[in-house]
Amino acid sequence: MAKTSQMFYRPTPARRELLALRSLAEIEQISQHELGRQIGVSSAMANNYVKALVDHGYVMTSGETNRSKRYLVTATGRTRLTLLMREYAKEITGMYSIAKTEVEKRLRQLWEEGVQTVVVFGAAETGELIYSAVKSTPIRIVGWVDNDVARHEQRFGDLTVCPPHTIESCRPDAVLIASSGKTEGIHRQLHYLSKKGIAIVTL
Repeated sequence: MAKTSQMFYRPTPARRELLALRSLAEIEQISQHELGRQIGVSSAMANNYVKALVDHGYVMTSGETNRSKRYLVTATGRTRLTLLMREYAKEITGMYSIAKTEVEKRLRQLWEEGVQTVVVFGAAETGELIYSAVKSTPIRIVGWVDNDVARHEQRFGDLTVCPPHTIESCRPDAVLIASSGKTEGIHRQLHYLSKKGIAIVTL
């Protein structure tokens, strides 16, 4: 599997620097407690991050007390923020590319196992990833379903997200579960389809 940088995916100093600069750029008068909450550290640690940003010339402060203290991200700080955001976007793009490649491999594996048509169960982010990846494979998506009523009528290309009871009418070879974290429950929900020759598969 290909690798990508994880400067921002994990709680690294670079990620916290990005979050701190972004928070200070958006809210000039923010408490140490709130800043710590936004970047995922204690108030004392947030204060250390602010001091480091000031030392690097990225942030200027004014006011003597916590109530009156204000933060101003300098031109140098905004340049630094832009650079961090660019690196963050690059990392996210790289991770998406890796995930898409892995999904394509899984879809091709299903094709080799005899699955030609699928109904995708799950219309959230993983579903969007499948929609992008399937275009590079011979598998055809014939339906899209989700338990969440709020997602019904959402569209993926020519397909509209429908309730799960419509699966049989699509006549798929398999239902591909794209809902992360709820796989076991969905398996139980769709168990009756296995008896009708429709496979239940996951990524």
